[in-house]
This record gives sequence, structure tokens and C-alpha cells, in this order.
Amino acid sequence: MSEISPVAGAAAALIAACGLELTFGLTRADDSYDEPITTALALTPAQRLERALGDARSLRAARAQATGTPTPALADPRGVLRALDRVAARYVLIGELAEVLHGSPLLPIASTVTIVARAGQRENMSTAIIASRGHPAQGSATSSIDAPARFTLDEYGVELVVAPAPAGTHGYEDLRRDATPIQIAEDLSVAVASLVDLVRIAEASEDRARVPALRRTLELASTPPASASADAA
Repeated sequence: MSEISPVAGAAAALIAACGLELTFGLTRADDSYDEPITTALALTPAQRLERALGDARSLRAARAQATGTPTPALADPRGVLRALDRVAARYVLIGELAEVLHGSPLLPIASTVTIVARAGQRENMSTAIIASRGHPAQGSATSSIDAPARFTLDEYGVELVVAPAPAGTHGYEDLRRDATPIQIAEDLSVAVASLVDLVRIAEASEDRARVPALRRTLELASTPPASASADAA
């Protein structure tokens, strides 16, 4: 048997000193996300968003029918993004819409638009919120756009979440470095957080349920088409 390298030996000693032990194991590979991710990656970001919003709308309606509750109001997240664009708001889009634009198979069920705004956006952000018939969401701790806040925008049936410093990040300046302008309509381009940063945020959040799908999206999006085809074969 080959000798343990000095680095591995030091790591094992450190782990043991903490009263822990390093173990290895195998788990069954989960490829359940592969087909929807591959299908999404073949579309343009605008097409991904259109399809995801339609599927989410159908799912919300089906759930309402099954539970006997009123059908949710029609959500228009692109309307919110246009309202922000009209006031030249500077922000990076994160959350479920950003994930969908990168090819994630998870549907935007929550009808939220989550942004990380640049500092000093109070006036134009407030203008956009007022124009969208916005008001602080029920249970929101603050209505300030310079602190974590949630606003219900009645004009678009959407909740706007302002997150100055999402988990695992240092805020706007951190995220904008790798953010990408993505065309989501002919007349609208949005700065979207990188898929790497979206994974980072998900991994640092309290709810890690989105992590596996995002990690797999990152893996498939980083795989050259030829290699992806070979893996599928």
C-alpha cells in the first residue's frame, strides 16, 4: 500500500484532533434533472423564461383547483423588470428568475423578483415601486430599499425582494463582477448573477433544497456540447 502523503496525513491529524474522522462513501447518481436542464440549455434565455413562467402558472392553477382555493393572480415579473429599467435602477437579478435564465429546471412558483440593488438607489427604486402600486409585503420587517425588504407590487402580481447582501456574498459590488447582461425580451436586458454565484448563494442559505439542481445545471452548462452528447450516449 502506498504511503499517505504529508498533506493528507496532516489533514487526517487535524480532523482527528477535532474529534472527527474522515469517511468516504458512494451514493447513487441522480440524473433526474439532466433532461429538463439539457432541454432548457438548448433554448435562449428569453425562451427559458417564457416556458418556465407558463409552466409555473399552470402548476399554480392546478394546485388552486386541487385545494379549492382561488386561482392566483397572473404574475408578470417582466413587468417589474421593465419598471426598474424605466428608472435606470442598477441591480443584479438573483433568485428563481435568475436561475431559470441560466437553465435551471426549478420553476419560479413563488412569483418573486429578487434583486441586489446598488447602494444609493433609494429615489429611483422608490419611484419604480410606487409606479407599480407597491407596498411593504405583509410581515416585512422594513420598507427601506437600503435594507432587506419585500414589497408587494399589485400592478404585476409579484413580490419584489430587495436583498442588499444575500447569504454567502458581499452584496452588489461582489455579484456585479461576474454578472451577465441577459436579453429577456427584445426591449429588455437585465444584469443577472452568474450561475456560480447563484450556487454560492444557495449553498449559504438556510434552505438548501435548490442546491442539487443548481449544481447540476452548472455542470451541464460547463460541459462542451460534444462531450455532453457523448455522456448522454
